[in-house]
Amino acid sequence: MIYLRLDPFDPETITDAVLMARMRQERNILLQASDWTQAADNPISNKAAWATWRQQLRDFPAGWTPAETVTFPPEPS
Repeated sequence: MIYLRLDPFDPETITDAVLMARMRQERNILLQASDWTQAADNPISNKAAWATWRQQLRDFPAGWTPAETVTFPPEPS
């Protein structure tokens, strides 16, 4: 579970748009950190699992209800 980086003000005043933007920011950090897994010359054996996980991250916003926390799909081992 990731706690979204919220400003220190009343959570009741945080709009869904702000929560969505912050969730996307955290998701994009995960995607960027895993870019190496999709390099053509990468010899990892579970490249397909990483590709599936990255697609799940890209699809994640569609089913997420804005909240102060987010639980992304677990990354492959």
